[in-house]
Amino acid sequence: MLARFVALHEVPEPQSASLPAPTFAVTIARSPQGLVLVFNRYRKVWELPGGLIDPGESARDAAVRELAEEAGCAARNTTWLGLVEVADPRPHFGAVFACEVDAPPANFSNEEIGAVCVVLPDGRPQPMGESDTALLNRFG
Repeated sequence: MLARFVALHEVPEPQSASLPAPTFAVTIARSPQGLVLVFNRYRKVWELPGGLIDPGESARDAAVRELAEEAGCAARNTTWLGLVEVADPRPHFGAVFACEVDAPPANFSNEEIGAVCVVLPDGRPQPMGESDTALLNRFG
């Protein structure tokens, strides 16, 4: 089941503590060719690279780690964008970051990720989850 998009909270990183702590992190990764998306084999959707924050890990570190694991990319100039609120059916919060990357490696895949693509903001593959669509509509 895909999480339902609830809201985007564009709060500065230091003031994010006024909201529930994020349990996951996602990254809007910009390469010279466009935005990096990954195809999740389990959810069967194209999405932003991201995943759960491990115990003791910062949201920023989780975003960088997940980008490397899911797209084979190293993040540069990682910046905080805010918190996304989703429900499935309980509410969860995720940290949203942007960064720069080189082009992802050709033919990258692993157990979770079936493919990686680079798209222009108006050329998104389908299907995409509503939370990722909302984030790309705002920041892509």
